[in-house]
Amino acid sequence: MKPNVLTAITMSLALAMSATLSQGQERQFPTNRPAGELNALTDQEKADGWKLLFNGVDLAGWERDETYANDKGEWTVEAGIVISEKGASHLFTTKKYKNFIASWDVCAYDVNPLKQRFGNSGVFLRGIKNGRGFPEGYEVQVDPYDIRNPTGGIYGKAPGNLLVDPVTKQWKPEAFFDVHEGKWIHQKALILDNHIIIWINGQITLDWVDTEHSFMEAGHIALQNHHPTDVVLFTNIKIKELD
Repeated sequence: MKPNVLTAITMSLALAMSATLSQGQERQFPTNRPAGELNALTDQEKADGWKLLFNGVDLAGWERDETYANDKGEWTVEAGIVISEKGASHLFTTKKYKNFIASWDVCAYDVNPLKQRFGNSGVFLRGIKNGRGFPEGYEVQVDPYDIRNPTGGIYGKAPGNLLVDPVTKQWKPEAFFDVHEGKWIHQKALILDNHIIIWINGQITLDWVDTEHSFMEAGHIALQNHHPTDVVLFTNIKIKELD
């Protein structure tokens, strides 16, 4: 990417992140930035069959859960980034997927000055709308503070090995600062039948077979904002179908 283009994108990101929220709190500016050009496929990705799920301009191809009337969160697009704020909420692909590899960049943080909840997000694979606010499906977790369901695992199913030692079940302090709140991380997930592999910043954090076959039908990919005071950012959302 040309330096002037990178500078323009960086400035746009800074302006978008510094906008003031309606409750008088300010968005934070992430301490890093996603690698490469936003929302673009390389020639190799195109040849391998990857497609963009987010076009970088608007939310075409995405929808809310029309069966849940209390979803008050806002989803907008600024400077090539999907921004979720002002309420716990989910955004679903209009299309359903079963077996695929997907990747995305995500940054989550809490604007509550008391820091009672912390940034909490996730991405659902084979997501199912149920009208209850939180969908069903395999949730690729984004939460560096939940020791039972930390970043890099599947919520409620398999915690992964990025932040928590699988033997001692205790935190791995050396890993925390690579995925902490307010920092962009790159996630990738492969789901093939009942087999799921998750990568964080290129590192495999979970290689798991669901012997319970919990969610085997095609479903939505769903982006999550978990708490009313969370701000969650997504970009570079891509998919390669394996069916």
